[in-house]
Amino acid sequence: MAGYSKELIVNTYLHRFVAGGMDINVVEKLEALANTHYDKVGRDKFREHASVTPEAIREYKKFAG
Repeated sequence: MAGYSKELIVNTYLHRFVAGGMDINVVEKLEALANTHYDKVGRDKFREHASVTPEAIREYKKFAG
């Protein structure tokens, strides 16, 4: 996962909630929590905890264009 930014990893995590139709206000709160957790545990542990897989990143990149 070298080279993937915090923004990409967090956005990939949030994408599943947006795609599932979660209210944007809830997603914004979840984003704040995700950023705090990422800062606390670091990239690799966040990816593990949030299940941000290479497949999920590819899917998000297709969506984001």
